[in-house]
Amino acid sequence: MLSPKSLLYYQNWHGCFGTDPHRFPPGGLDRHHPDGVPVPVKPLALASLLLLLFLLPAADSRADIYRWEDASGTVHFTDDLSSVPAAFRGKATRVIREAPRTAEPPAPARPANGEAVTAPAPSREDPGAAAARDREELSSEVEQMRAKIAAKEKLIRFVEERQNLAMNPYRSRVVDPGDLELYKKYQEELPGDRQRLQDFESRLESIK
Repeated sequence: MLSPKSLLYYQNWHGCFGTDPHRFPPGGLDRHHPDGVPVPVKPLALASLLLLLFLLPAADSRADIYRWEDASGTVHFTDDLSSVPAAFRGKATRVIREAPRTAEPPAPARPANGEAVTAPAPSREDPGAAAARDREELSSEVEQMRAKIAAKEKLIRFVEERQNLAMNPYRSRVVDPGDLELYKKYQEELPGDRQRLQDFESRLESIK
């Protein structure tokens, strides 16, 4: 026996309030009322849920680059690990690891009168400790940038060797389209990477 409140909880498939179970579409009962009444999920509600999930912001991804070999021994590079066939995914190695982007600090809160709240002054730090911390951070940046440049240059050489007519007249059959995309991308990125490396090295040299 249904409680009176249950009649206000659900509608039948045709949009009318009621308890006629034969109106529910076959296979459409995937929720249940606390009184035990099956409640169908309407297509409009399901579409709204899917749209909401689609609009949720995606997690900030990192441009990690992976290297893997197929059954014939051909080397491939990709920035999407899920694109590697499952049989070879476990042997894929990461050759470039991008550091995650740091979130920007929130803007200072404003009181009701509209004036910005002044943040408390940071405590003074020992100059020697601050310089040591800066050296450590810059050294890490230099090492990461050098590794990134080396990995990109390695992929460029890898593709160019297979595009060399003297070495391989059938280059179009060997170079993977994904490798070609990364090849073009890295050629565009390398000048900026080398400039950033020089900047890091200059800053590191200035505080030694």
